[in-house]
Amino acid sequence: MDQSLQEVNVNASAPGRICLFGEHQDYLGLPVVAAAVDVRCQVRSQSREDRIVHLELLDIGEVFSWDLDALPAPGSRGYWLSALHVASREGWLPKTGWNAQVTSDIPQQAGASSSTALVVAWCGMIAVRSGLDVTPRWVAEAAHRAEVQWFNEPGGMMDHYACALGGVRRFEFAPSFCEISLPKPTGTWILIDSGEPKNTLGVLGRAKHQRLDLMEHWDTTWSLDSGKALPPLPVSFSLDQSALMEGTVAIRDVSEFGYQGLRDFADEPLQWAPLLTHHHDLLRDVLHVSTDRIDRILMAALDAGAWGGKINGSGGGGTCFVVTESSMVQDVNSAVESKGGRPMVVELGEDGVTIEQD
Repeated sequence: MDQSLQEVNVNASAPGRICLFGEHQDYLGLPVVAAAVDVRCQVRSQSREDRIVHLELLDIGEVFSWDLDALPAPGSRGYWLSALHVASREGWLPKTGWNAQVTSDIPQQAGASSSTALVVAWCGMIAVRSGLDVTPRWVAEAAHRAEVQWFNEPGGMMDHYACALGGVRRFEFAPSFCEISLPKPTGTWILIDSGEPKNTLGVLGRAKHQRLDLMEHWDTTWSLDSGKALPPLPVSFSLDQSALMEGTVAIRDVSEFGYQGLRDFADEPLQWAPLLTHHHDLLRDVLHVSTDRIDRILMAALDAGAWGGKINGSGGGGTCFVVTESSMVQDVNSAVESKGGRPMVVELGEDGVTIEQD
């Protein structure tokens, strides 16, 4: 281990993300298309000579201090601590402590990966302080262990890969992980905070757990992404259960068509932007992840000239986004604000996790 790394400042940052196609698919083993956006979580750190970690969350005025030799158990959403525990268990906990200051301009608790971005940046900073030479993929997988596996939560890995690798990418999870870089799609992208807190755990009851259970009872020998004809639905399924599985296949298909449109016609938004809206409609009607306010915001944006848009992240509140031509941004923003949304123009294809020493 290079002890000199512990004598310098280490700063890390990671972006938020939007999910273009494939919401609620990664934990089914299906592909996802996501894009990093130019809002970021920043972690700055300075070395100490003792074993204390002193953390300041500047945006909300909270301060924490921990002894690396006596780490307390993390509470709910205590990702700062869970990452330290994972590092200790896996052998990449630094030998000396540090002071850290954290800021973020990612909408909080809104489905834009604010928590994942901070865990990605935090894990990357910790690993470099320990002397590891890490890759973005390593950081993504370490962050998933700290944010999801440690707490036995139900999330997939889309957020971690999107925040760590950046760009615009398709992520495939089965039969093995693969990522495909895509061209940056044309248009002006507007991320919209609905002002409603998201309801991740409530949504996942239907979006993940119920569907995984139904898939197991449907037929364990087939795969949703195999491209083969699907077996008949079991006669034991209720009408609601059958509709959920049929809708799952429809979400799979619109996500695949959307990916192909972005891959082949990135500069022709009419080839893929309406599919964003169709994807939203399916997520609303099949998985019930939208809200009345988000539906009103999206409808107003479309009426004002947006090409397409959809809810973003787990749902039940949080953010949505639309894409439009630059000349229509003011009209679209005004329409969004009239329905209670808070719009911000974002750039797609932001760099992933960055870690610097000075």
